[in-house]
Amino acid sequence: MQPLDQDRREFLKDLAGLPILAAAAPQPPARTSELFNAIQVGPHTILDEGIERCLDLIQETAGINALMIYSHTYHGDIRKPPQMLATDHGVPPREMRGRKLPAVWVKHHEQYFKETTLRHQRPDSSYEYASRDLFQEVRAPARRRGMKLYARILEGASPTIQNRSKVTTRDVYGKATSVACWNHPEYRAWWNDTVEDLFRTYDLDGFQWGAERMGPLMNVILPWNDAAPTCFCEHCVARGKAHGIDPERARKGFVELYGYVRGLMAGTAKPTSGVFTGFLGILIRYPEILSWEYQYRLGREEVQTGMYRTIKAIKPAAAVGWHVDHQPSSWDLVYRAEMSYAEMAPYSDFIKFIAYHDVLGPRIRYWYLERFQKTILSELTLQQSLDLYYDLFGYDKTVEPGVDKLATKGFSPDYVYRETRRSVASAEGRTKIYPGIGFDVPWGNTHLDADPEQVYQCVLKAFEGGGAGIVVSREYEEMRVPNLKAVGRAVRELGAKR
Repeated sequence: MQPLDQDRREFLKDLAGLPILAAAAPQPPARTSELFNAIQVGPHTILDEGIERCLDLIQETAGINALMIYSHTYHGDIRKPPQMLATDHGVPPREMRGRKLPAVWVKHHEQYFKETTLRHQRPDSSYEYASRDLFQEVRAPARRRGMKLYARILEGASPTIQNRSKVTTRDVYGKATSVACWNHPEYRAWWNDTVEDLFRTYDLDGFQWGAERMGPLMNVILPWNDAAPTCFCEHCVARGKAHGIDPERARKGFVELYGYVRGLMAGTAKPTSGVFTGFLGILIRYPEILSWEYQYRLGREEVQTGMYRTIKAIKPAAAVGWHVDHQPSSWDLVYRAEMSYAEMAPYSDFIKFIAYHDVLGPRIRYWYLERFQKTILSELTLQQSLDLYYDLFGYDKTVEPGVDKLATKGFSPDYVYRETRRSVASAEGRTKIYPGIGFDVPWGNTHLDADPEQVYQCVLKAFEGGGAGIVVSREYEEMRVPNLKAVGRAVRELGAKR
């Protein structure tokens, strides 16, 4: 490691004086593990805490050797309430209400956006940190510490994207939504131009992109809202025809399925042969539903392929990979059936899947079981649905929480092991698998405090399951120091054995 400069000496002195650390057991000498050990960080967090201080903390505690920083914060509001934030980083978390933070944390250049009318936000001086160029500023401090630098983006329907309405999806009734269509040529070009600008402007080691969307079939049978299924824009219709699918038959099938599910939720549908049988009947009569669903997924993969090729043409050594969110990694069988990780491998240097053990219990209870009980699994009790879930996904029901504990208890390290092992098998050795080890992940407006020993075991289980590395998740600003130290203890122990 480099000799400590005065600022870092003062920081480590302050850090050692924190009560939560002073009472902790002695730790092995801090060093960066040779195992890939990335952390997801919000850009405002690094600037709020100070670049040097923040990087020292994550390295000294968790042994981090790769930073995955949002270059664009299009997915949701990053201004979290104080109860969701860690308070033991040595810098008090700031009050987020009323802050005007940008959605774009890099400097974009007009010359790279020639094939699309879409444009990123250009924050003016009224935005906090608008004058800072974080990815330029963090490069040298990261390199001194042996840390790789990745840009990270989660797709979102941000109103700050100029001309976004030109590329939105159309539902079965022809109504425009607020979500962009993956088959729209301008939207694809915008992402290609975005990564070209990023990699020509900044010295990046890698890139991670994700899209937390379900396909049209799951959006109907496991609905977040009452929105009609999409997309039936001109580009999706043309794609369907090119693949031998009758777009009108697909549309009619989705209209019927949508009406059926809405009737189930309202209590007006009374299928004589059973609820699930009624669902299967629609799929049998309209097989175009499944074909349309599959093409929707392929559209997303082609967006990723375009970014992969663009980045590799500029910097072949860059690591380009994808974020697979909790729904497809842990309870969406339709997503799993559509494509294996091996099929994604030609345009994937790595796949980071979410394995947030501590928040999976309530997510399964309220985002999966109870929503399905209102639709196609309404004939089953919650207990029966949970038993079916554990059996279908290969999780150990004797280890994971029962129905009475799901609302308040997370899953075990065994879940991380099994899901990592399944993902590695799905990849068939063709791409790297990085489990996203999530802890201190909020549930609603409540901060769920993870158990450091479980965090430690989850890291061990991720590598035991065949993971090529880990990504410490969800966001650094939520992570308490004891859990960061648990990550560091695990990766250093593993590194010492290699």
